[in-house]
Amino acid sequence: MGAGGEVHIYQLKHFKYSSHYWILRFLDQANRPLSILDIGSADGYLGAILKEKGHRVVGVESNPSRAAIASPHYDRMHVADIETFEFPYAEQFDRILFADVLEHLRDPSAVLKRSLKCLSKNGEVILSVPNVANIAVRLGLLFGRFNYQRRGILDQTHLHFYTISTIHQLLGECDLRVVKYVGTPIPIQLVMPVTDRPVFSPFHELHYMMLRAWKSLMAYQFVLCAVPL
Repeated sequence: MGAGGEVHIYQLKHFKYSSHYWILRFLDQANRPLSILDIGSADGYLGAILKEKGHRVVGVESNPSRAAIASPHYDRMHVADIETFEFPYAEQFDRILFADVLEHLRDPSAVLKRSLKCLSKNGEVILSVPNVANIAVRLGLLFGRFNYQRRGILDQTHLHFYTISTIHQLLGECDLRVVKYVGTPIPIQLVMPVTDRPVFSPFHELHYMMLRAWKSLMAYQFVLCAVPL
């Protein structure tokens, strides 16, 4: 997703305990078709799954070429700069998704606040953000390194960095209360695709057990569900 139209490639993280795994799990807990506003739709990899599940999905994407790819998976696609999008809906969506989006925005608080008028009664905001307090970043800082990368927590397009404390603070400033959150493990499967094979499942389960024990240290991302105060 790109707030101002820049192309930045994201893909579906299909493996267990990824941010997309948890976003879909949170949505499935409703046990009914939902009306969903997907902010930063990219290629529509989440929209395609949500549409197959019977949800009504509206997307917002700033990059026209990516919006064109995503559009068939959405009931409606808005091609717009998310920073200035006016959210022309009133209480029409059960869920608003910000999947890997807030860290790219110049003013995430303003965008969040503007979006809330779209939520229906008992609606929820679901979002994912990287954890800058991850052990890999901490170790890098210990040795004087804070190097931007093409992807990951220190993605060169990230404008904001979050810990679990600061994302709670941001949501509180937007009059949102976190009702549940989970951490996700470092996506080793993306770095080493061979580890996506079933034989490596016990290793990934152990990795996730360690994360649950030291969430603020081991989490690669946080996935949160929040409701208006």
